[in-house]
Amino acid sequence: MPLNGPLRVAAYCRVSTDKEDQLNSLSAQRQFFQKYITEHPGWSLVRVFADEGLSGTSIKRRPQFAEMISRALDGEIDLIITKEVSRFARNTVDTLQVTRKLKEKGVGVLFLNDNIDTRDNDGEFRLTIMASVAQEESRKISERTRWGQLQAMKRGVVFGNQSLYGYTLANGQLTVEPEQAEVVRLVYHKFLVERKGSHTIARELTEAGIRPPLRPNGAWSSTMIVKLLRNEKYCGDLLQKKYRTTDYLSHRKILNDGTEEQVLLRDHHEPIVSREQFEAVQSALSERASMVEDKGRFSARYWFSGKVRCGACGRSFTVKRTRRANGTDYQRFVCRGHFDTTVGCQMRAVHGPVILACAQRVLRELALDGEAIIGGLLQELEQLRQARQEDSGGTQRIQQAIQKQSDRRDRALEAFLDGSLSKNDMQRMLTRCDEEIERLRTQLEEVEKEKKRLSHNTERLAEIRVLLERELAGGDAVLDEVIQRITVYPDYFIVEVAELPIRFLVRAGGSGTGRGYKVSVTECRPVTE
Repeated sequence: MPLNGPLRVAAYCRVSTDKEDQLNSLSAQRQFFQKYITEHPGWSLVRVFADEGLSGTSIKRRPQFAEMISRALDGEIDLIITKEVSRFARNTVDTLQVTRKLKEKGVGVLFLNDNIDTRDNDGEFRLTIMASVAQEESRKISERTRWGQLQAMKRGVVFGNQSLYGYTLANGQLTVEPEQAEVVRLVYHKFLVERKGSHTIARELTEAGIRPPLRPNGAWSSTMIVKLLRNEKYCGDLLQKKYRTTDYLSHRKILNDGTEEQVLLRDHHEPIVSREQFEAVQSALSERASMVEDKGRFSARYWFSGKVRCGACGRSFTVKRTRRANGTDYQRFVCRGHFDTTVGCQMRAVHGPVILACAQRVLRELALDGEAIIGGLLQELEQLRQARQEDSGGTQRIQQAIQKQSDRRDRALEAFLDGSLSKNDMQRMLTRCDEEIERLRTQLEEVEKEKKRLSHNTERLAEIRVLLERELAGGDAVLDEVIQRITVYPDYFIVEVAELPIRFLVRAGGSGTGRGYKVSVTECRPVTE
């Protein structure tokens, strides 16, 4: 507080909504404080700080309040006046923390309606009581508001903002926005019929000059596309309370995991896409997600990953997958230089079955001794099985150990009955014996299970042989190990073999379409150059 000169006074007022009547009230509050301060001799008005349409439960979301406190702590304000505690903050902790910091700097807070001045000796005690009352009132208001919103949701009133692409929201009702709705239908068509992914769709919309929601000068992202595909509102349904507020003080929202009741209304408003389309998209999204999960779980790559190269520009080939009209998929290899305008490679594309046929033909030309390989693997499996059988064959040993613990238990009882062992010692010995017997019995059960499993594996050796024979004939694992590189030229391929100084020239091609597509290898010979 200044030793000389007037008391520098600021006022704070707030309304919790931005409705017109509330804003009129805010204007009236400003006039009141300006008049109140100027009528006090020795007071000088610094400024009337006001926040509009913001909650009072947290000071972090009120910029005017934060600026006022900052200036007070910097020594620019000596006294803050406000009408009541509930206008200052409805959070008891925030209220006390702020007023204490201000008091340390010599700044007081005067609550007019509550007749509380933090400069008085009992000011903080009375403030604590009033702040607690204000916080409890805020909690009750929050509960009443949430209950009222839930009832309105059940009646079909839509809550939210104008961020839903394809619809306009006014007075709790959704209305189709025709131009944006066409974009939504286009996205569903590209995904469901053209079988394009979210990244491709986002790129094509951006290249077509279609502006994304809330980003008029930006680009579409795959996340935006997935949100359009996932949102049930596009088929006419309304699901509300997807998120819930953690508490009435922080207002932090998290995904509603079922903790609070959700409201789902089917056929609530005019759809943009049919229910059949929407459900088909959800099924396709789930299928693609499971495919990605399985790919990551079992294999991070294919046998041909990074191995197919262009003989013209040296770039690697990338795989392009396409779905035919009959629902079947096919893949073809395309040089990456073809997509690079600085390279403009014109090397031909190659169908996936042709690449596979070249690799499998080279594998046959190597004349691997499949029988010897299979025999060696099966022999190793049998040796491993026998070793584990021997390791788990301690059934008799475990049974003997169980019997030993039972005998020790009996001796403890006899010693107690003879009077040579106290009751406490006897109980401790019995407990130890019982625990060891239980452990050994569990171990015995595991051994028996292992023996049964190993016996079953022996019966499966014939199945394993069939699987090995199939893999050696050209399975992915063998091709991954044997084929080092396939270089594509205009009318032939060069196939390099790992760990061997040998290459094969292969001529192959395909004919037909769809299920009738056939691949033929017309030449396969080793080359030295």
